[in-house]
Amino acid sequence: MKKSLVTHIAVMVVAVVLGSYLASYLTAQQSEISVNRDKLSKAPLGGFNKFASDVQWMLFINYAGGIDCVEKPEAEEIYNRLNTILSNDPDMEIAYNIGGMMISNSDPVKSAEIFMRGANNANLKSSWQLPFSAGFVLDRYVTDQDDPQRLKKAEEMFRLAASRAGDNAPYITSALLKTRAKRIAQKGKWSNIPVVNDEHALLCAMFDEWRKGGGSEDGNPQASDSMNIPDLKARLLKAAQDAKASDPTNKNILETINKVMKVVSEDQHLCGNCLTPYAAGDKFCSQCGTSVVVYAVCPKCAAVMKGKFCSHCGNK
Repeated sequence: MKKSLVTHIAVMVVAVVLGSYLASYLTAQQSEISVNRDKLSKAPLGGFNKFASDVQWMLFINYAGGIDCVEKPEAEEIYNRLNTILSNDPDMEIAYNIGGMMISNSDPVKSAEIFMRGANNANLKSSWQLPFSAGFVLDRYVTDQDDPQRLKKAEEMFRLAASRAGDNAPYITSALLKTRAKRIAQKGKWSNIPVVNDEHALLCAMFDEWRKGGGSEDGNPQASDSMNIPDLKARLLKAAQDAKASDPTNKNILETINKVMKVVSEDQHLCGNCLTPYAAGDKFCSQCGTSVVVYAVCPKCAAVMKGKFCSHCGNK
């Protein structure tokens, strides 16, 4: 009898140990399969959270169709309903998109929070629309009084959207550069140079991005979060032209342009007045008519050099 009791106790102990090990193993496996498991509602739904969220989503659509406009009270109700839906299904992308946009005017802070929550969801990392919408709301609708860090967050969201969209959405790049320019203008200085106006700030923002892509003053790569911006050199030149045109004699703008052109356009010859590129043999700028420094011409006959010897007079 005693031997039988000992055997039963031993079996129970072994079963408890194995059960504990199995539970730990299965919990780890569940965490790998469902990365948002810890975000699910703790309501006793018996694992039917996805079904519950579908029902709640249908009720949400029914509610949304019955309101004429979204003011503060409606925005609060929409936000609460979204939280309930997303607590049962954190991966419901349509809820982030539609719900966040519905309250973007009446409560932009909560709208941005919804979009950022979706953008940072590991299961929705292929979506560029969520971070773009978050950046758009933060940039256009949220004020500095609402959130002093809104532009910083907007830039981060636009950068995330650009990294996901690749070259398919060039307007994301434009939004990012403009937001970065706003941050520079807000700070008031760039590389110890006072920022004069919006055109000046945009030039600074573009040059920062150029350096991040590997084109630095010392030729070494900079940050690893750079984007692939097509024709960035050409855009930098256009930004420099716009900055100079906005205030042609401002010493801060001219200092920035000199800093930028020194490393970006060393392989080009630019008009000193309007920064328009000119070709070998040109004596005047085709854009503004200003006299330019002539280059690549034969010292004997002034013909444009095409090779080692002048094709006009044979001079070496």
